[in-house]
Amino acid sequence: MTRYSVILPAYNERENIPYMVWMLVDAFKKNHLDFEILLVDDSSPDGTAAAYKELQKIFRGERLLLLERPGKLGLGSAYADGLKKTTGDFIILMDADFSHHPKFIPEFIKKQKEGDFDVVTGSRYIKGGGVCGWDAKRIIISRGANFLAQTLLNPRVSDLTGSFRLFKRNALENIMTRIISK
Repeated sequence: MTRYSVILPAYNERENIPYMVWMLVDAFKKNHLDFEILLVDDSSPDGTAAAYKELQKIFRGERLLLLERPGKLGLGSAYADGLKKTTGDFIILMDADFSHHPKFIPEFIKKQKEGDFDVVTGSRYIKGGGVCGWDAKRIIISRGANFLAQTLLNPRVSDLTGSFRLFKRNALENIMTRIISK
């Protein structure tokens, strides 16, 4: 059976993690999908890792994995380290703060199967897209960065700075061998 691995980088997400995990488990189970969820915690002072350990007890039959890292090491290295710890045929990258909603994962999977795509990406800037809980400054920075990238690069995608994506494992591994994270 095809397995989907979710990599959730987290820093100070104690309050969001129980809801996020419940929604992820629900989305995968409703669609009869094999999955694992890896939380990559960068030594959150709010107790994110401790909260996740409690969830591991509650969801005993599920594959809830935890990678605790010694300090705030960054998003890129969280994905790289997470990829090494997961076993899925497909990797889903998303934020733990609900910038990316788990309810869209079944749509990502459906879209991937339609064209056997290597990558499916979510966009905040298409019909039905958006963000939840962002302040005006964060929205302006995101929109500005996307506008600049669109103008300079003309990539023909609507959201270059978002990180809600589904990858075939081999495609992501190929990309990761070409990237240096600092």
